[in-house]
Amino acid sequence: MDTADRIAIENLIFRYARYVDTAQYEALGELFTHARITANKTDQVFVGAAAVRDYWRMSNKRFGCGTPRTHHVITNLEFEEKADGTVMVRSCFSVFQGTPAIPLQAIACGRYEDVFFLEANDWHYRSKHIDVTLLGDVSDHLNVQIEG
Repeated sequence: MDTADRIAIENLIFRYARYVDTAQYEALGELFTHARITANKTDQVFVGAAAVRDYWRMSNKRFGCGTPRTHHVITNLEFEEKADGTVMVRSCFSVFQGTPAIPLQAIACGRYEDVFFLEANDWHYRSKHIDVTLLGDVSDHLNVQIEG
């Protein structure tokens, strides 16, 4: 994989975080037009742009600024090229949040396992698995219940 491909894939991973943190749910959904999202804290599978957009819009609280007041930090990217031409990237994430009700703190940590495919010289998500390993106070973050 050349440097340009690696940067394009990294940008997709970081764009996911920015879209969640800034409540750009329409754009977030578009990242997953041809993809699915799974997670260890739910049996639900979100397939396609509308499903991702609608779930994130419904499940994330937003404040007066229009955002969930979160900040995702993604680190430790490990790239693995697969025989079928896809690229798997494993990474770690930490989510911080500060609201009028809770001080700035880490509210979730875990790992992502993302798979990307190349089509017409553009990289796209094929799948994202969210493995939450540590869960803090998400009472001011989510409109859905998840167990720690």
